[in-house]
Amino acid sequence: MSITERTLSRSGLLKAGAAGAAGLYLARGGGARAGTFELEGTTLNWLTWSDHYANDQLKAVAKAIAVQGRPQLFSDNADAYLKIKQTGSQFDIVSADGLWVPKYVASGLTVPIDLADFPVSKQLYSIAREFPFWKAGNKYMAYPFSWSTVQIYYNPKYVKTKPTSWHALLDKKYAGKISAENIPTDMMAIAGRATGAKKPYAMTSAQISRAKAFLQELKPNILKLASQNNEVVRALADGSAWIGITNLGTDDRVKDAGGPVVKTAYPKEGTVGFIDSENMVKASKHQDVYAKFINTAEQAPWIAKNFLTNGRPLFNEKAYKILVNTGHGARARRLLYNRPDLALKMTIKGPASNEQAYVDAFNEVFGA
Repeated sequence: MSITERTLSRSGLLKAGAAGAAGLYLARGGGARAGTFELEGTTLNWLTWSDHYANDQLKAVAKAIAVQGRPQLFSDNADAYLKIKQTGSQFDIVSADGLWVPKYVASGLTVPIDLADFPVSKQLYSIAREFPFWKAGNKYMAYPFSWSTVQIYYNPKYVKTKPTSWHALLDKKYAGKISAENIPTDMMAIAGRATGAKKPYAMTSAQISRAKAFLQELKPNILKLASQNNEVVRALADGSAWIGITNLGTDDRVKDAGGPVVKTAYPKEGTVGFIDSENMVKASKHQDVYAKFINTAEQAPWIAKNFLTNGRPLFNEKAYKILVNTGHGARARRLLYNRPDLALKMTIKGPASNEQAYVDAFNEVFGA
């Protein structure tokens, strides 16, 4: 399924950061593709998630530098990887999580960059420029964007006992009331965590079997498998879901959407998390403007507004200072924006050691 609208918007914010990014602000518009405006210049086809951009942002960037980002959405890293592998130069940029980035590079699908070519990278927390798993000699495999753990959000009006275990979600009283993203590898990894796997992205056949059994028991309680996390937010906001499995900041996003108070629960078995990024596709015919696009689109005012819209922490430290200076420091700290070091303490998303076995097990539960 695709997202055709993006309804969570905020306005009149970040005036203190207006000097950057062409002095314009982000706003959530409508449409999974930002192709409703056309300007002369270069178009970069971008395989990404809905929370990596806003249509007004892309329109302003295109006006400023005549480089237009044209997003196409995906849910699962495995699907994006396969699409980049199969489509050659159709895409110029692909967003990717953590340990998927080295896989792209090792497969010859993306190209490491020199951060010196990206003045905007000086706005990043230093730790984000030094992830050991993204180093490639004197180059870096990707441009860092955001991070988050994946946890449980619940509506206390209906969920009376805090779900501090993944197994709490199997209760039959939650039939059709749980929303999660349609990400087979990560759903299997979460199920692996729930069933005791210490390395949820490198499960044995027996562990995969136990994870599959957990998902089979969970399936009746799933309202829908969403293609993007804003669908999970929307389901919690309109009350169709009582529980969501999703990123940091969902409680604020639900409130901003006019929904009920939702609370956070961290399962005792542990969870997974992402460190995501923008990657330059090797087959792209527009590598010469990739840095120009990133340098314009990733300026601190854009990133600060993205945080207020999407909740989870990002790696732009200058944006954090904007948030503090405009009265949003407490929110940013509560959502760990100023603690990028915690990103390295997560079980970071990546390809499974036996990707096909994970996908097959997931599809046997939820269907192809």
